[in-house]
Amino acid sequence: MALYRRDGTVEDLGSDRCRLTLGSWSWPSLAAAIARFDTEIDVVGPAELVDAFGHLARRFARTAASATPA
Repeated sequence: MALYRRDGTVEDLGSDRCRLTLGSWSWPSLAAAIARFDTEIDVVGPAELVDAFGHLARRFARTAASATPA
């Protein structure tokens, strides 16, 4: 992960876990930046980031439900 973190920091927590610290101009943008790593995510705070993941999840679910296969 450290190779792709851009301007964030990665802390090794052992046992295939790490802590990624990033900044962003908006909570949804930060959630999207974290989601690009395609792994399980545990948000340790703040609540606004948890809400942003929910917002993106609902948006993606609407898109998936209305998409027409090409």
